[in-house]
Amino acid sequence: MATFLSDQMFLPVMTALSASLIATVTDIRSLRIRNTLTVPLCLSGIVFHCWMGGWSGLSVSVAGIGIGFAVLILPYLMGILGAGDVKLLMGMGAWLGGHNTALVALFGCFAMGFVAVVVLAKREGPRAVWFNLQLSILRLQTIRRHLFASQGELKDIKSMASDPVQRHNLIPFSIMLAVGSVALVGILLVG
Repeated sequence: MATFLSDQMFLPVMTALSASLIATVTDIRSLRIRNTLTVPLCLSGIVFHCWMGGWSGLSVSVAGIGIGFAVLILPYLMGILGAGDVKLLMGMGAWLGGHNTALVALFGCFAMGFVAVVVLAKREGPRAVWFNLQLSILRLQTIRRHLFASQGELKDIKSMASDPVQRHNLIPFSIMLAVGSVALVGILLVG
């Protein structure tokens, strides 16, 4: 624990964790993550790493931004996540670098999968969970169709957020990124 507290990654990890918690609050309230959070987060991460490590610091920051973009762009294009979620992970990546951004995304996706299964099982029962698992496998096999589907064919996050009936079915992904950030802090404290 003492190593992490004196480590050069303490400030970046705490900054990313703080940003994910702030985004969680705004995402729960309005189902939006504001650019006023994500853009300064991204730019300040780049500046911090350039200041600390010069060109190699810049590459650390750019790697984190790239990982954040690469991990969430496909779910965004499929209408599963909003653009704010992608920008939030990119901003966190600017601070965390590639490896830690990948860990936060991995833990966040595991948390989202777990929560989705629990919510679905509670609402509709185990048969619905099994059916949706099979459906998810089929969707992964036909991902090209989803990327090029017509607007009316898929329910996307924007249409669900604007529908008062469907709005309660949404789970803000920023919560999962906060869970991933907390898990990263736990790993760094133990290791």
